[in-house]
Amino acid sequence: MTPRLIAGTGRHRTRMGDAALFAEGLHEVAPDTFAWMVPNGSWGETNLGLVRCGDQSVLIDTCWDLHFMREVLQHAEPVLRHAPIRHLINTHADGDHCWGNQLFAHVPITASRASAAQIRQHPPLQLRALQLGATLMQRVPIGQVDALGRYMGDMLRPYRFKGVKVLAPNRTFSGETTLDVGGEPFELTEVGPGHTDGDCIVHLPQRGVVYTGDILFVGVTPVAWAGPVSGIVAALERVLALRPEVIVPGHGWLATPADVQLQIDYWDWVQSSLQPLARAGMAPWHASRTCLGSAAFRGSPFAKWLAPERLFTSACTLYREWGLETGTRGGPIGALDHFRRQATVAQGLGA
Repeated sequence: MTPRLIAGTGRHRTRMGDAALFAEGLHEVAPDTFAWMVPNGSWGETNLGLVRCGDQSVLIDTCWDLHFMREVLQHAEPVLRHAPIRHLINTHADGDHCWGNQLFAHVPITASRASAAQIRQHPPLQLRALQLGATLMQRVPIGQVDALGRYMGDMLRPYRFKGVKVLAPNRTFSGETTLDVGGEPFELTEVGPGHTDGDCIVHLPQRGVVYTGDILFVGVTPVAWAGPVSGIVAALERVLALRPEVIVPGHGWLATPADVQLQIDYWDWVQSSLQPLARAGMAPWHASRTCLGSAAFRGSPFAKWLAPERLFTSACTLYREWGLETGTRGGPIGALDHFRRQATVAQGLGA
């Protein structure tokens, strides 16, 4: 069936202030099968799944904050009044896919064991501190501190992390599992580590729909936080092998098989472009800027994607895979330095 908008927010601009490329709201993508789609798929502009199974529903992922999660529930009320949410699945441990979990403490929450272990590593308090810090940093025009402040400020400004409490999944699995909800099988396959430690995809074989989480982005540059990148590629190939009629990515509009293949091509380009520079001793941020400034990149379809500077994060992941130094550190200070370098890459692109 052709996707149709069931309930929209009516906003014509994204949370980042850009013109919306598609309608934000609840879209029916197959009978009784929905996706909450958020344009244009940038930071925190996360897609969710909602599947009605008779008199109950399954929610796939939650929002980065409670404000936006409650907005989803308000717009989904025509579905939920007849089929309340009785199950929640988290595809992975990034906050923009699970920090709304606390509103569903009364239902089983399922995720991979690796995701459940990772979910508490980056508490909301850390991002609240970054929000406040970003405001101050924009007033310090030295050492690119102001550039970092603007970058982090733009990323986090739409979100309200006050009051968010991390609620970890209470049902976990490794490998594969099937949830039976009202006679409807939900096939969960752990495909991480890749984007994060415990990525999983959710396949509804009877409805021909796959929810990929952040294994797949459409129109937005993907990122490998955990690696290996080969794990992401294998996961994308697995999605193609399922031959679904509908593919709901973690960010961006509904995907076609061509979109999936294009992301595989991106990861091939990233590795082949970065590796010679890395072996020559070039630092990840310098190598990233070199790749993004190349004629090959500028002439590719990847150049049209949002947030190309995310290549820096993936470069750091690949350097670690190759046994090379990244020049980055762990912990909150290390995270700030990481995003400072990523902001520098973005600034070099005129972002």
